[in-house]
Amino acid sequence: MDKKEILDFITKNPIAYMATVEGSKPHVRAMGTYRADENGIIFSMQSPKDVYKQLIKNPETELCYYANGIQIRVSGRMQQVTDMALKKEIVEKRPFYKPGVEKEGWDYVGVFILKHGKATVMGMKEPPSPPGAPKIYIDL
Repeated sequence: MDKKEILDFITKNPIAYMATVEGSKPHVRAMGTYRADENGIIFSMQSPKDVYKQLIKNPETELCYYANGIQIRVSGRMQQVTDMALKKEIVEKRPFYKPGVEKEGWDYVGVFILKHGKATVMGMKEPPSPPGAPKIYIDL
């Protein structure tokens, strides 16, 4: 797969399993990708959540997408996004944020983007690579 095919795959299969670290303890949870395109992969979350606090403290992450026998892992560094127009767009499309925004203000919505990630693809239907074979990474 090339960069465009990976971004298309993520767009069609937007649920990512996001790994973060708190201290030395890993945490993984399913997250809905807001958008994946040439500019990066965007996620939103409520700022009181642990995932938000973990990404603020340590922005290194790995994402795992899976569908139809294909697994794509993307690693990189999240960047916090404070663009008010994007926050308003997200709240409009994800109205479950509205009560929190009305109560706590716009800082309730946390937005992060993963730019310049590195992706590796594994097809579960094809013969696997032998153990120890080097992975192929695609720059996103």
